[in-house]
Amino acid sequence: MIDRRGLAAILVAGAITLPGTILRGSPVICPFRRVTGLPCPACGLTRSWQAAAHLRVTESLADHPLGAATLLGAVAIALDGGDGTTRLTERRDVQLLAAALWMVTWGWRLAR
Repeated sequence: MIDRRGLAAILVAGAITLPGTILRGSPVICPFRRVTGLPCPACGLTRSWQAAAHLRVTESLADHPLGAATLLGAVAIALDGGDGTTRLTERRDVQLLAAALWMVTWGWRLAR
């Protein structure tokens, strides 16, 4: 089984190597968006990660406001040496703050 560091590394590598032309013309595959016509909390993350990985920050933020930040978080997880200290991602206060930020961002995206 792949641990969280390995999964993060695979996802970051995918964002770096995935050509943007594949994503721009692809159909919507999000079930929530297909049914409601509204973006789910994660809609646009793949395109946002790919744009951020190629240093197109404005495009990344347009695709998903939290895309570049979550990509940086995934890089941090992938590079975590596992020295036995409590990881930032394991702290309950950080998890609650991230969840609240995620929901506020989703609400903002739905309202615009």
